Amino acid sequence: MARRRIYWVPRSSGGLVNLGLDVDDDMVSGLSYKTITVEDGPWRQQVREREAPGRGKYDAAWKTMIPFRPKPKFPEPQPLDDAGLFSYLMLSWLSPLMFRGLRRSLDENNIPQLSVHDAADKNAKRLHLLWEEEVSRHGIDKASVLRVMLRFQRTRLIFDTIMSCCFSITSVLGPVLVIPKILEYTENPSRDVAYGVGLCLALFFTECVKSLSMCSCWVINQRTGIRFRAAVFSFAFEKLIQFKSLTHITMGEAISFFTSDINYLYEGVYYGPLAVLTCLLLISCSITSCIIIGPTALMAVLCYLLILPLQIFLTRKLLESQNHTSEVSDQRIRVTSEVLTSIKLIKMYTWEKPFTKVIKDLRKKETKLLERCGFIQSLTTVILFLAPSLAVVFLFLTHTGLRSKLTISAAFTTVATLSPMRLSVFLAPFAVKGLTNSRSAADRFKKFFLQENPVIYVKALEDPSKPVVLEEATLSWRKTCPGIVNGALELEKDKYTPEETTRAQPPLGGLGPEDHGNTRDPELHKINLVVSKGTMLGVCGNTGSGKSSLLSAILGQMHLLEGSVGVHGSLAYVPQQAWIIKGSVRENILMGSQYDKAWYLQVLHCCSLSHDLEILPFGDKTEIGERGINLSGGQKQRISLARAIYSDRELYLLDDPLSAVDAHVGKHIFEECFKKVLRRKTVVLVTHQLQYLEFCDQIILFEDGKICEKGIHSELIQKRGRYAQLIQNMHGKATQGVLQRVTKTEEELQLEGQAQTTCQEELLNENAVLENQLTQKEKMEEGSLKWRVYHHYIQAGGGYLICGLVFFLMLMMVFFVLFNFWWLSYWLGQGSGNNSSQESNWTAADPGDILDNPQLPFYQLVFGLSSLFTIFLGICLSVVFTKVMGKAPTTLHNKLFNKVSHCPMRFFDTTPTGRLLNCFAGDMDELDQFLPIVVEQSVLLSLVVIIILFIISFLSPYILLIGVIIFSACLIYFRVFKRAINVFKRLKNYSCSPLFSHILTTLQGLSSIHVYGKTEEFINEFKKLTDVQNNYLLMFLSSMRWVALRLELMTNLVTLVVALFLVFGFSSAPYSYKAMALSLVLQVASNFQASVRISSETEAYLTAAERILQYMKMCVPEAPLHIEGANCPHGWPQHGEITFQDYQMKYRDNTPIVLHGLSLTIHGQEVVGIVGRTGSGKSSLGVALFRLVEPAGGRILIDGVDICSLGLEDLRSKFSVIPQDPVLLSGTIRFNLDPFDRCTDEQIWDALERTFLNKMIILIDEATASLDLETDILIQHTIRESFRGCTVLIIAHRVTTILNCDRILVMGNGKVVEFDKPEVLQKKPGSMFAALLATASTSMS
Repeated sequence: MARRRIYWVPRSSGGLVNLGLDVDDDMVSGLSYKTITVEDGPWRQQVREREAPGRGKYDAAWKTMIPFRPKPKFPEPQPLDDAGLFSYLMLSWLSPLMFRGLRRSLDENNIPQLSVHDAADKNAKRLHLLWEEEVSRHGIDKASVLRVMLRFQRTRLIFDTIMSCCFSITSVLGPVLVIPKILEYTENPSRDVAYGVGLCLALFFTECVKSLSMCSCWVINQRTGIRFRAAVFSFAFEKLIQFKSLTHITMGEAISFFTSDINYLYEGVYYGPLAVLTCLLLISCSITSCIIIGPTALMAVLCYLLILPLQIFLTRKLLESQNHTSEVSDQRIRVTSEVLTSIKLIKMYTWEKPFTKVIKDLRKKETKLLERCGFIQSLTTVILFLAPSLAVVFLFLTHTGLRSKLTISAAFTTVATLSPMRLSVFLAPFAVKGLTNSRSAADRFKKFFLQENPVIYVKALEDPSKPVVLEEATLSWRKTCPGIVNGALELEKDKYTPEETTRAQPPLGGLGPEDHGNTRDPELHKINLVVSKGTMLGVCGNTGSGKSSLLSAILGQMHLLEGSVGVHGSLAYVPQQAWIIKGSVRENILMGSQYDKAWYLQVLHCCSLSHDLEILPFGDKTEIGERGINLSGGQKQRISLARAIYSDRELYLLDDPLSAVDAHVGKHIFEECFKKVLRRKTVVLVTHQLQYLEFCDQIILFEDGKICEKGIHSELIQKRGRYAQLIQNMHGKATQGVLQRVTKTEEELQLEGQAQTTCQEELLNENAVLENQLTQKEKMEEGSLKWRVYHHYIQAGGGYLICGLVFFLMLMMVFFVLFNFWWLSYWLGQGSGNNSSQESNWTAADPGDILDNPQLPFYQLVFGLSSLFTIFLGICLSVVFTKVMGKAPTTLHNKLFNKVSHCPMRFFDTTPTGRLLNCFAGDMDELDQFLPIVVEQSVLLSLVVIIILFIISFLSPYILLIGVIIFSACLIYFRVFKRAINVFKRLKNYSCSPLFSHILTTLQGLSSIHVYGKTEEFINEFKKLTDVQNNYLLMFLSSMRWVALRLELMTNLVTLVVALFLVFGFSSAPYSYKAMALSLVLQVASNFQASVRISSETEAYLTAAERILQYMKMCVPEAPLHIEGANCPHGWPQHGEITFQDYQMKYRDNTPIVLHGLSLTIHGQEVVGIVGRTGSGKSSLGVALFRLVEPAGGRILIDGVDICSLGLEDLRSKFSVIPQDPVLLSGTIRFNLDPFDRCTDEQIWDALERTFLNKMIILIDEATASLDLETDILIQHTIRESFRGCTVLIIAHRVTTILNCDRILVMGNGKVVEFDKPEVLQKKPGSMFAALLATASTSMS
């Protein structure tokens, strides 16, 4: 892939700007290219690396191994790169940013960019190299992505294993060596105090080392995960963009990979190494517990070993359930996406309620599956909390049942030793889930991106005199064409259609205009074609004959089955459906090319864009909405054409570029652009505008994928073949009804000048400042979550009473878990039970052998029954909790969709679909999948910490006081530094939308990106967006660990305090109680930091609910669907008479009027043709009629009824529309004709034959613009026959197609210019309609 040359020049602001992009702007191709400063940009780092080619592979890593690194004279932009070992492991490099968050001065402008070592570019190259080595060793079929994953993180996995060993050792070191010594010291306080204090400090030190080791494992894993995520993200995108068309993967599969599979692979690297930690913990705890209490300790280990398979089993079941759930979720998201994309059509058809029901039913089905997943997930959480208690119960019941001696010290030392094993129960599901999901994701990664490579069949010709040569070329959209199987046609599920030939850029699995036949034969058969340099080749034929496929073949998008295709010179391409990028008009035209003012102005003129730019609010800096929603069809097509002309290429492929423009504009473009600007270029022009073919140097006619006629215009006319027949039909149509030739006068030219209208719909002046563009930057909340978010979520979950019941069940479960430890201490404290003084037994270190206690069975019975009751409580909790947490997101989802679907069109014009989809997809996923996990864990952990604190407070009330002070300080500390965490989390959430918008834009315009040589720019922009997202993700994860580590170190002070109280003898509590308290206090630090950290994650995930509530607040509904007491008269409208009375309309507040005081009457059952220049207000009439925008003045009456007095559904259901941009929903043809099964098959077949619509008023908005003339004539005949007795409004660019209408309405500048019968207007002197007709007739003749 050729690298794009880069020209960096300094700016006055101190940054660098690339002259390969637009000099005047920092926005290119609708995508933000941030100015990079020399001091803080990754570009400078890359320059440093290139300047030091001798740098070793592990240089940066070895520097990090230095325990303490002095601050360098020239620090790296990312402080992580200057960190020493302790700074790295303790995350001290992040401290300045955390303190900046404390001062509320942290935002995206002062957050360092991602380290060059973690950036997408470097890691993608490394992954590519590793994959190539894997393929060279094992071959492409046996090459393993998992082996590559292992090699990618091999060195870091070794360091992670070392830290895991350190954690496992320190986890048992304190309980085995220190705790027995402390308990022994408490019984002999006369010994040296320094020795006792030393024991306490030793316990504190081992706990701190344990905390640091665990944190280090997470630090290593998260950075490794970030690197691999960046590598896979970029590698997959680079592979994807190599294809000029996607025949091996659908749009849905590609999006699913980038949204889901990438995260699965990341989790495999992030959580996979935890399997090593789990095994090491099991080994260390098993060995030490056996040393302390003997072989019976293996019973506890066995209990854990039984729980682990159960956890793994539940995790696998969870994954299976999630796979089923994801299928329904994908279906819901797909339907939601189509509804949001097609919302204008849905509103016109009054399909809001049926589609709302469809989506709610899908959500209901999804919720049932989510509840099953949630129940399994909740069970795994409950098992995590029950495991230590159950293991202890099982161990000591077995131990006493075998009549083995059990002392207080040995018992609680064993409890403390086994306690870390609960972490293995907690980590095992994460490891299993991460590895399982990553394995399936790795298979898809290999299938879609690694095994498939683009086949480049277009040869580079050496002869410049022949830019295009096809020899015996047979091409298909499929790799093979097996044809007929078993006597019937074998239809593929996923036929591919190039996005350039489809309407409204549908998913890549749809059918295209060239694939509507029932055959699987190749689309192009044995094509022989030579195009000479500097000639204009005209390509014509009926719809579906193979014209667009010819251009796709030259572009290299299809599969070459036989023959050859050759091209010489650079290409420019104008697709039939314009590919528009979100950005300004200028950015769409330049596409990253250098700005040449003179050439740019010439291009605007020849593409007839100059006047449009004059009336746009910010000229060529005006932002174009998503998919060009604020442009007319003609304006989008002309911008696409201007992009091709500005690129100044040698060969131009134009796919029906004049279909969406009126005759006058079409003639101007043909004369000024095709015949003048492109006069020395080679042009292949596919067109249904047959009047222009006589000016072509060569003409070919396609039928059924074959060239049936070839030659110049005069020769083909003389042959009297199919071409001559098409031309004859065109001339007949052109002259039909023309009573006299009308020549242009100065007056007519003036009238035409008046027809240069204000822009339609959204091309309006919002404000005079550039900041108030159509689409504003998404608002990001600041600070902690407001209480109203919690309130609304609790209400959505069933209210405070239901949530209170869930909390009570959690409290009871935690109480009985800890009750078992208290009961064990009480039982052991009773000793033999035979002494006369029970008090002495209770306080003594050795109260006697519990096996001699006559009440031994009672103690065992209570011990066992309490565990069974705890299990019962846990199951009840899982059931109730799952129901509540499943109900809340569904309630919010349904409320949001109700509000969004009832928003007026101006909301959708100014809100990108990606943002709304992020709510219905990404945010809902967080509420469905992740929020329940963290809510349950955070509440349970908090309750455990609180109850343990109360238990140890019985040693001394001062411990409670000190504990409260320490915990309060920790909470304040967390509360203060949580501001930085919230900033990182919100920035991470908001960084998703630009990245996925970029992916969608790329997928929709692959061929154009290749034609204009912009693959490198799109890859670089993708890497930049990926680095931004990964940087915020790394900062968020690191900030959480930064706070968690410091909280754990602070709460280890509670352990120190308890130990000191015991050593100094401040507590008069029984010996068994002291042993229990000391064993339990070891859990406080890890549980407390985990509860605080997970509580913070809970708040972070609740920002998804915050966004949903924010959009619900933004949604201001349009007029009601029904108005009580204002039902329309029975049988209305009976005649279909439409009256505009001084009607005025504007699209949004603070925008100019687009329809100026219209006053006219359209009689019932009248067919009215509506014409006018592009943007004259033709389509705005339909918008007004359907009340997609409310009037600014005046009113519209239909059969005497003011349409504003009716409900929207009552009004719109009486109309029918064929829109300018038809949209096909995913599904069968029958589903598109009747999405809600309202019609019988007979009615469907009748509709297929006659395009039948049973409504009184019909609006047809340029429905035949892209069809050939014969099909157009057939449809006009169908309209006359099927819509007889209806009032029909036909908006048309082809003036000749509406000559049979009863009357003609000529629009200009948002006003009625003329309105009369066509024959009257043709005779009228100075008639604008006559001038338009003359222009069309002249060009066609």
